[in-house]
Amino acid sequence: MKWITARRRHPLAGYVVVILALALFGVGYAALAPTADQAQAQTLAAEPPSPDDVDVANGEDIFNQTCATCHNYDGSGTYGEDGEYTRGPDIRDSGAAAIDFQVSTGRMPSMNPDAQMPRKPMAMSEEDLQDLIAYYNAEIRTGGPDVPYDVPGEAPERENFEDEASYEAALEEYEGEYEAYVEGADDTDMGMRLYLTNCAHCHGWSGGGGALTDGRWAPEIHDASPRQIYEAMVSGPGAMPMFSDTVIEPEEKQELISYVKTLQAEPNAGGIFDLDRVGQVAEGLIGWVVGLALIIACAIWITAKQRAHD
Repeated sequence: MKWITARRRHPLAGYVVVILALALFGVGYAALAPTADQAQAQTLAAEPPSPDDVDVANGEDIFNQTCATCHNYDGSGTYGEDGEYTRGPDIRDSGAAAIDFQVSTGRMPSMNPDAQMPRKPMAMSEEDLQDLIAYYNAEIRTGGPDVPYDVPGEAPERENFEDEASYEAALEEYEGEYEAYVEGADDTDMGMRLYLTNCAHCHGWSGGGGALTDGRWAPEIHDASPRQIYEAMVSGPGAMPMFSDTVIEPEEKQELISYVKTLQAEPNAGGIFDLDRVGQVAEGLIGWVVGLALIIACAIWITAKQRAHD
């Protein structure tokens, strides 16, 4: 006790106490923060396209014209003598979900398979995409995840319908499915924790994307449909890790996707110190450094005045 009493009058004792208090507060919050738990979520009962609604022969023509140049006619890829693919990798085990994701986001077909492709408008119609997937499933596919048809895809476009009434009916049906899927997730807290744990370190806290190694980047996900987010998780495009349904269960994916869609609609609050929603960690670090600097400056000023008074 005498050791403590003797040193608590040291000029630096106040600063040490402030720093220890802030450190203990941060450690205590991290220890008491809640962890992820399970949630029961509702899903839709959508079905894949009927065999009567797809044209496998048309899908074969599309594959031969737009995919085979890089991926070979049997989907085995094109490889050089060193065993490295020269134009396109083997897609036989990629799964229909990967095909739907790459084509629906406009990343495929690509003129440069070695370059990371940004999101673009889809190069074919929705009907042609379904024909392509039907051919892939029938003649090429040997494994991989299915298209999650129970998760809403992109909204219908007016140009794909003959009249306004048909388009309005399709849009109303889509909006009903979309709302049912998003609102079926009832644990926003769990979705947030799943996103921050598995996604935010690459795609950013706000979903705006971010830089990776070797000149690559994690794309922003503001325009992604629920189905495309689901397909990206189960197929792991590019440098993204794969989150199968055994790693993150479908109900958990629904919670995560619902949180992302909520995040997409959240505006930037702006303000004098607008940080462009760079993320909780970065914003917290800035707040911590600035706040700690102000506290230390105030403590130095107070003690300096006290010494001058003495």
